Amino acid sequence: MYYLRCQHCGHNNALRSEFLTFCEHCAKKLPNTFAGWKQKNPEGEFEAYQQETAVYIDETPPKPGWVQQYLWPAGRRGVMLVLGLVFALVAVAGTYFGKEAVLTWFFPKVAKSWMYTSWETVTIGRQALEISSPVHLRVSDKALPEDLNGMVEYAKSYANQQGTGMQITVDMFSFKETVSNNLEEANNLAIKGIQGEPGVSELQYESNPMPQTEIQGIMQEGSYLYKNAVKLSFYNLIMVKGQHRWLVSIRYRTDDNNGQEVAKRVFNSVKVKPLIVKL
Repeated sequence: MYYLRCQHCGHNNALRSEFLTFCEHCAKKLPNTFAGWKQKNPEGEFEAYQQETAVYIDETPPKPGWVQQYLWPAGRRGVMLVLGLVFALVAVAGTYFGKEAVLTWFFPKVAKSWMYTSWETVTIGRQALEISSPVHLRVSDKALPEDLNGMVEYAKSYANQQGTGMQITVDMFSFKETVSNNLEEANNLAIKGIQGEPGVSELQYESNPMPQTEIQGIMQEGSYLYKNAVKLSFYNLIMVKGQHRWLVSIRYRTDDNNGQEVAKRVFNSVKVKPLIVKL
């Protein structure tokens, strides 16, 4: 239906014939009447006038949605049956696609832009460690492993936000003077920590000593299966000096080549003076 809109009150007047002159609501004269338009277009027809000056409003009633079409006629019982079917399908889908959900949601591949954007370089901890990272590392203190209870006088942990495709953690410990801070024990404890995490299986790794410096170090490199769904790779850099110990850990998807490059770059940035670590 075509309408002429009144400039005075805004009422839409149905344009059913060429004789519409005054607003049905306020009785004011309407603009662009057919008579005035005809003077400028003597050969024009009413249909052309409608299309040129009026506003067309589609008054076809909308089709009912699927809820109105199928559920309401079936009544409450029908609604409950349909909802039950939906929940059942969701449960079945969860069974078959749950592993894929873990792969996609919890460990996506790292953003390629990490290779080109500027990184954040921070110095953290009482026994200062410098590290550069494409993500912000914030305090993430946690309970000490049982093996270290009663042995540590200071501990601090930093980590990035999860869900970015890569986990970066930095753990720092200062042991009591009466405690022996042994590199071999630190190496075993790091692997034991991974083995004890829920969902970890098929763990494989190798340990390589870092070049002899004032700070002793070991690099662990390996992989494991997480919740039988996603293969993850990891690097653990363990460093010991006197009563102090550092553990820098990075985890990423094994099939993520960009993740491996980012991990190496992060480790190459680690500095505990006078040690500079290079892979």
